[in-house]
Amino acid sequence: MGFRKRGLILAAIIGLTGCIDHDSRPLTVAQKNFISERIKPFSVVNVTGQGILQVAMAEELPGQAKYAGCTACHGAQGQGGLGPALVGKSHEYLMGRLKAYKAGETVGAQSSMMWTQASMLSDKDIHEIVVYIETL
Repeated sequence: MGFRKRGLILAAIIGLTGCIDHDSRPLTVAQKNFISERIKPFSVVNVTGQGILQVAMAEELPGQAKYAGCTACHGAQGQGGLGPALVGKSHEYLMGRLKAYKAGETVGAQSSMMWTQASMLSDKDIHEIVVYIETL
């Protein structure tokens, strides 16, 4: 094998060796969060004029964070548990129930558990939570 060929092979091996991650430490929470933020899915792609591509990142729905307090009883996917299932319920039903709880009305055996939760919600919060539940 000629000198030039050996030199090219050696350069390729050295170059490829630099690509290997020799650090086997686990990622920190901060690193995982940073990676998660960097790879958020894209939900809107709008192709306009002269080959220009505009992409908007998907943002979570406003009600998603507010729904987090509901998951203990209603489940992360609204499937129910201690509280009833919410998936499949109509927009009007969910809005009506939350507004009734907010007003302190009794609409079922577990109403007292919902009064405090609903009393902290604005009408906008209620609407956003219901919109989020409809995506589950």
